[in-house]
Amino acid sequence: MNDLEILFPTPTRIKVGRRVVAVRSVEFRHFDEFGQAAAELMAILAKGDLAMLYTWAERAGALRSILSTCTDLSGWRINRLPISVAVELMLHVIAQNSRFFGQALANAAPLLAGDQ
Repeated sequence: MNDLEILFPTPTRIKVGRRVVAVRSVEFRHFDEFGQAAAELMAILAKGDLAMLYTWAERAGALRSILSTCTDLSGWRINRLPISVAVELMLHVIAQNSRFFGQALANAAPLLAGDQ
């Protein structure tokens, strides 16, 4: 990932059924909501509790909000996704953004090492 890709990340394209969906990076204005939703999802997945996962996905307004801002799917399509597909898409959004933050941390390491 070069510097321009960090400043202007290209969306990842994944196939959902017969449709290709663009997964974009989270925008700064949605970062708090994304962080909370991602943390909740990761905590539930770490427990391995499927019932809790489905309950969270059904009530998580943040899930719908993040999918609408970080994918090119319309709200109508997101509301009609099976819960398993919506959660899988959220995992792709998390992966897309973790690559960005991992690269940003790698670029910041030499700067931080020089300050010490």
